[in-house]
Amino acid sequence: MSTSHQTLEEILAQARRLPEDQRRRLVADLQADKAAPASEICRQNAMKRWLARAGGGHADISSNKNEHLAEIYATKP
Repeated sequence: MSTSHQTLEEILAQARRLPEDQRRRLVADLQADKAAPASEICRQNAMKRWLARAGGGHADISSNKNEHLAEIYATKP
């Protein structure tokens, strides 16, 4: 069975069946793995998508700014 289709419970059960020395090595290897957690990777990818879209939108105020500015200045005393 490949690990991509195993549940976390199945993986943990297999780890519990390992001899003590192999279990300690597995724990040490996992603790040494400094890869970003999945939630951090998701957050970074969301930020990249957000930044890629920044400034890509079109608002009425940007195309008619003179009209809106005229309304603002017209109401000033």
